[in-house]
Amino acid sequence: MAWVERIELIDFRNWSSTVFSPGKSGITAIVGDNGHGKTNLIEAVFYASTGGSFRSSTKDVLIRNGSESSILHAIVTTKGRELTIDCSINRSTRDRHLVNKKQVPRISDLRSEIPVIEFNPDDLQLVKGSPMNRRTLLDDFLSMLSRSSSRLVDETDRILKQRAALLKSANRSTLEEVNWSLDVWDKKLAYAGTDLADRRESLVLQLQPLCAELYKELSGGKGEMEIHYSRSWKGDLESALIANRDEDLRRQQTGVGPHRDDLLISLGGMAARLCASQGEQRTISYVLKAGMCLLLNDQLGEPPVILLDDILSELDSTRARSVLDVMPEGQVLLTATSVPTSVESIAEVLRVVDGRFADV
Repeated sequence: MAWVERIELIDFRNWSSTVFSPGKSGITAIVGDNGHGKTNLIEAVFYASTGGSFRSSTKDVLIRNGSESSILHAIVTTKGRELTIDCSINRSTRDRHLVNKKQVPRISDLRSEIPVIEFNPDDLQLVKGSPMNRRTLLDDFLSMLSRSSSRLVDETDRILKQRAALLKSANRSTLEEVNWSLDVWDKKLAYAGTDLADRRESLVLQLQPLCAELYKELSGGKGEMEIHYSRSWKGDLESALIANRDEDLRRQQTGVGPHRDDLLISLGGMAARLCASQGEQRTISYVLKAGMCLLLNDQLGEPPVILLDDILSELDSTRARSVLDVMPEGQVLLTATSVPTSVESIAEVLRVVDGRFADV
C-alpha cells in the first residue's frame, strides 16, 4: 500500500527544520491549536506527492519568512517499491522535483507515482462552487490512475491556451490565415478533448454506484445521490468548434470543449448545488473523494494515502467513525485541534506547538 515513511521539512511554512515520521498504526492524528502548523505538515506530504498545494497557488507562501527556498525530502513506499522524493521550492529560481534522484519530466507525473487524496473544509466548493472545481477533481483523479491521462490533461490544456492566443491575435492576420490556423488547432483540440471527455465520463460511470451507496451509508439512507458527466457540445467536437468559430472570434475565447464541461450532482433528483443543505453538500463532498479512494484501491491494487485536514472535528463521533469506516484500510494522516474521540484509541498522536513537535 502507499505509505509515507518519513518526510523532512526545511523552511517550509512555519517549520524551520523537522522530520515527520507518521505512526505505524495506520492513523496518525496531528493535533494543536489553529495557526501552529499542523496543516502545514500534511500540506508538505501533499506537495511532495503532487508538486502542488491544496491551499495556495502561490509558491512564495510555502517558503518560511526570511528564507529563499524550502526543501522537502520524503521516503514513500508504493506498489512494492521505495521512492525518495526531493523538492526544492525557490523564490527566484526554478523549482526542482526529483524522484529517486532523477528530475521528473513533468510535475503532473508525480500524481501517477504516489496516490494521495486530501479532504479539507473547502471541499464544499466541489458541490456549490464553479464547474472548474469539479473538472479539476476529475482530472487530478485520472492523473493518479495513469501517466497517459496525466499527460493528456496537460496536452489538452496546452492546446486550449494556444487556441486562445490565436483567437486574441486574430485581428492582426487575414481571415484566411486565421481560419487555416484554427483548422489545425481545432483538429488537435477535437482529438485530445474528446479523449479527455471520454475518460472523465468513464470515470464518472464507475464512481456513480460507489457514490450512491456511500451517500446512503453516511446519510442514514436520506436521499439518493447521483452524478452525471455533462459535455458542452453535442455530436462531433471538431464540428462543434467549426460551428462556434464566429462566436469564438467575437468573444476571443473557446466556447465549447472539455474546459466547459461539468460534473452534475443531484440529490433526490434535484441539483445539489441549489437544493441541498450545507450539511448534505458536505456529505456529498466526502462521498466524492471517498468513492475515489475506493476506486483507486480497486484499480491500483493499493489504497491511497488519505489526508484529512480538520474534517472529523466537524462531525459527532458516530459520523466521524462512519467516515473513516468507509475508507479503504491504509495510511490516514489527520489534523485536529484535539484528538477526535472516534480515533483516540487507535491513532498515534503527535502534538504541534509553534511549528515544532511537543510531548503529548
